[in-house]
Amino acid sequence: MNDRLGERIKRLRRKANLTQSELAGALHVSPALISAYELGERTPSLKILMGLADIFQVSTDYLLGITSSPLHGMDTLSYEETLAVQAFIEMMRGGQKGKV
Repeated sequence: MNDRLGERIKRLRRKANLTQSELAGALHVSPALISAYELGERTPSLKILMGLADIFQVSTDYLLGITSSPLHGMDTLSYEETLAVQAFIEMMRGGQKGKV
């Protein structure tokens, strides 16, 4: 498995201020399985991958390392356009930094 997936799951989980146990509960799996995903020891099923994408509000392509942007369709934007979209998202969230 691509280690990028495990790294991204871990980074997104931490950014969302979730423990492995909390993420496991949301996905109806064991915390040990979340740890195995993050360590690259196991590969999530399609159902779990889709659940992760939904929880973290990112694309499955981002989780798999196919795209570098967590948001759908952002790969074609310039750096400045990407920053503007991110600023807009933060504004819509009420400036709640650190939330996924």
